[in-house]
Amino acid sequence: MTERAVIYARYSSDLQNDASIEDQVRLCEERLRSDGHTLVQVYQDRAISGGSIHNREGIQRLLDAVKLGGIDLVIAEALDRVSRDQEDIAAIYKRLQFAGVTLTTLSEGDISELHIGLKGTMNALFLKDLADKTRRGQRGRVERGRIPGGKSYGYNMLHCLRDDGQVERGQRTINEAQANVVRRIFSEYLSGKSPRKIAALLNSEQVPSPRGGQWNASTINGNLKRRNGILNNELYLGRIIYNRQMFVKDPDTGKRRSKPNPESLWVIKNVPELQIIDHETWDKAQALKKRFSSHRGNKRQTKKRLLSGLIKCGGCGGSMTIVNRERYSCSAKREKGTCDNPAGIQAQTLEKRVLDGLKQILLGREDFLSAFAAAFSDETARIRRERHLTAQTKQRELTKIQHAINRCLDFITDGDGKMDAVREKLAELENSKEKVLQSIQQEPTSFKVEPHPNIGQLYRRRVEHLTKLIFDENTQQEAVNIIRSLIDRIVITASQKPGHPCVELEGGLAAILELAVSEKQKTAITEDSGVRRVLLVAGVGFEPTTFRL
Repeated sequence: MTERAVIYARYSSDLQNDASIEDQVRLCEERLRSDGHTLVQVYQDRAISGGSIHNREGIQRLLDAVKLGGIDLVIAEALDRVSRDQEDIAAIYKRLQFAGVTLTTLSEGDISELHIGLKGTMNALFLKDLADKTRRGQRGRVERGRIPGGKSYGYNMLHCLRDDGQVERGQRTINEAQANVVRRIFSEYLSGKSPRKIAALLNSEQVPSPRGGQWNASTINGNLKRRNGILNNELYLGRIIYNRQMFVKDPDTGKRRSKPNPESLWVIKNVPELQIIDHETWDKAQALKKRFSSHRGNKRQTKKRLLSGLIKCGGCGGSMTIVNRERYSCSAKREKGTCDNPAGIQAQTLEKRVLDGLKQILLGREDFLSAFAAAFSDETARIRRERHLTAQTKQRELTKIQHAINRCLDFITDGDGKMDAVREKLAELENSKEKVLQSIQQEPTSFKVEPHPNIGQLYRRRVEHLTKLIFDENTQQEAVNIIRSLIDRIVITASQKPGHPCVELEGGLAAILELAVSEKQKTAITEDSGVRRVLLVAGVGFEPTTFRL
């Protein structure tokens, strides 16, 4: 019996062979042809581990296609190509069974519950064994004084061949230019400069950061618990520390999460040839960091503010972020020292000014509705002109075709020349005429369009409803979502009045006017003596407008 089949193929990053996909597909196609099945589609995931299906677009699209129907069979080279995770392979099999789709592989044949149990366990053990072997190999490199991870700032990577012809990975050599920057950072820090001031100094001198861009305070200060950042990197002390943390996959998202290991599991190897910072300087820097660290400083701002992500610096255009948990300040000024905008504002003060300003804008600007009505009239006039020109063009085309038809008919009537060619041309002209006539008939009849007479009343009603939502805890989130949809960004700049910066709100006037009507009303059209009244026209162009609050 012929079945509609799809192929699934995958190769993981540990194979590092892109041709593996083509090989798998070719073998599966040969099996389908020999069995007399019809190939519907090929799904694939390249260089993606089989440990989770969450980040695999190919398998997700396959499962979506199965839900829609039209598939009888899924074929793969082997079960571990579908997934190596016990939970995932069981879930995939369960979905295919529910849809009445057979899962088969070239290695195991038709898959049953027995395969899911045994092969799922074997594949999970394979992943664990692979992870153990990887860690064992990394541990071996550490014991030989090699770096198991990526390149740290201040060092160059070396690739040398061993006696057996294999590449010796993990070797480093000091990059003197970058090492001097590292020494300078430690020296500046011990002299009393904060990481922010050091970052600003390096940026002012256009010294490239580890990623080639600008320096941030966090690049220098890092995280003491994770031992990252320039001031925490013990490789500068000539010491490799391996196994500080482990990575596990979140079963809900499939993403890797790091977890710190206890110090008893750390592997430490001294490599004096890679030392950049002497022990005395290192100890002084760590003592200074410990003195200035505080529990408060390590806490993150977790409360999502009403205007988070919308506040922009008027000096550099960058984002403004919360400082000391209560005040907005330019992030580039604080972290990089590349902006000189002195303006800052309390979060509560800014929120009040924006909400009060929005209320005044929405209710106190009668010119909004006038502008809307004028733009509406201009838009409808433009549409009428375009329709009129289109109708004229089509009518001229129709007249031209009809003249050509008449000439063909005259030619046939006179009986001159070859009739077959003329008849073909006549048939072609008749088809063209039919298409033009259909196009003309599909054009909407002309009618007068004008804004709904109650647009102002509806508008005010919606705005008043919004202001009530803001002050009700149960509906505040709904109000926040509406307000954020009205605002493109809020720009903060210094003013001549100390402590009272200039606040400019930028938003699309069309978005603000959409408050006037509900989704159901937006498409409503009423007839009155041949006049059509519409509540709102999508696409009436209003450029983003700036309001000073």
